[in-house]
Formats: sequence, structure tokens, C-alpha cells
Amino acid sequence: MPVSSSPVEAKRDNDLLSLALKLVRRHRGMTAAEVASAMRMPLRTYERFEAGGSRLNIDYVHRFAIATNSDPYAIIMAVAIGSPELAPRCADNKLITILTVGSQRFDHVLGDRIYHLEARAVIATVCDMFDDLVAHSDEQQLATRWLKRGVADLSSVRPKPGR
Repeated sequence: MPVSSSPVEAKRDNDLLSLALKLVRRHRGMTAAEVASAMRMPLRTYERFEAGGSRLNIDYVHRFAIATNSDPYAIIMAVAIGSPELAPRCADNKLITILTVGSQRFDHVLGDRIYHLEARAVIATVCDMFDDLVAHSDEQQLATRWLKRGVADLSSVRPKPGR
């Protein structure tokens, strides 16, 4: 996939974290007070955390994820890749947690043999995995559009109320 050639405004990690947290909280339809309560912390402490007013606190990220039923690793990855939108996109399916669990299992199974893996093979495998997910998403979108059109066609031949 081509990388955009347009310049991207560099943001501070804390700004990216703040936006990721706000996007997840809004995705869940929660207020700051509700999240603070679920995290068992004072509202002002939570507001400072959500505003990016302190260094990245992994414990807070995990507590936030539990409170919002979201993906803590997607929140951290959102900062790492500069895409706060990743956090709410993965809140329901836990994509980055799944990748992290897979990485942990892979590390446990292979151990020091990881040293000897060729980057070319790793890149090909990872690209294939993501290409498969893109294809699955495309198929899902196609099925959704087909069903929507079919329902509209069925509805168009049904008598209208009051006929």
C-alpha cells in the first residue's frame, strides 16, 4: 500500500494519546465522569490523563480499556503509529490485542529461533495476513450492500400501508 507523500503534522505523543482516549470514550457514549468512576479515580485525575497532561501511564491505559471495554494495545499502538483513530476502530474487535497475544505466543513457541528469521519472510507473512483481512472486509462490504439492495427491492414491491 503506498505511503502518502503529503507532509503530516507531527504531534506529541501526549496529544495522540489524548485524542485516542477521547475518541474511544465518545465511541462508547460515556462521559468523563463515568469513565473516571469506572477507573476508580478522581475526575480531575482522569481529566488530566485524558488531556495528555502527564507521561504515558500503561496502568491507566489498561484501566481505561477495562472501563470502556476497549483495546488497550490499540490505544498504545495508536500513539506509536500516529493514528488516534486506530483506538476506536479496534475497540470492538480487539485487533491489536489479538496481534499482541499472537506475538506473545509466537515468542514463547520460537524463543531464540526468532533471531534467525529472515526479514523478507516475516514481511511477506505479515503482508499476506493483512491482505487477507482486507479481502475479508471487502467481501463483508459486498454482502452488506447486496443485502441492503435486496431488502430495498423486496420493500418496493410490498403494498404501502393504507392500501
